[in-house]
Amino acid sequence: MEDAKVVINLKEGIIEIEGPADFVRHCLDMYGPGIRGLLGLPQDTVAVPEKASRVSQKRNAAVAKPRTRKPATVMATMRDDLEAGFFDKPRSTAEIKQRLSDAGLTFTDTGVRANLRKLTQDGLLNAVKKGRSVRFRRRP
Repeated sequence: MEDAKVVINLKEGIIEIEGPADFVRHCLDMYGPGIRGLLGLPQDTVAVPEKASRVSQKRNAAVAKPRTRKPATVMATMRDDLEAGFFDKPRSTAEIKQRLSDAGLTFTDTGVRANLRKLTQDGLLNAVKKGRSVRFRRRP
């Protein structure tokens, strides 16, 4: 029985499936739709070959990276929220961070504050101070 190896390069890591050709084919049949979804590919773009290649040939094969759009940035998300009306009422930094977190973004507190400062300097937001707290609102 021939051995086969499949290497799938994702942003989060690399998936390697190695073993008898029937086992590799079975794994790709089971998990292929999920992997295609992670890669952002249509369901019919990756086909399992009928005859598996030898492991040594697969090791040298290049793994094609899918074309993906750039990940969302904190600034881009804040600008989208600004257009969507999120900043129509005053928002605290905690509310803004929660909104970014809900959008699935990873960020630093310094990065969030820097982006808020930039939006304020660009004239898109007003920083309203009340005591020790600062709230950000769309500039009229």
